Amino acid sequence: MYIYKKISLVTYNSSWWKCIKYRKESALTLASYRKLGWKLIKKELVSENNTYTDTRTFYSYFLKKKTKLNSLV
Repeated sequence: MYIYKKISLVTYNSSWWKCIKYRKESALTLASYRKLGWKLIKKELVSENNTYTDTRTFYSYFLKKKTKLNSLV
């Protein structure tokens, strides 16, 4: 049995220094989830909304974690 989670992270920006900053933050977030036992299932691009100017790119990450079942004895 698994627990599923979806998180949304920024992984790109048109500015080179913001791109480095966002990639580092996303990598640290994913690493902390991995240390807690979460595994990456897939990653997909979040569609952009063209009504306003935003240079960030968002990705949705789908994670799963195996549950520990307590035995009823």
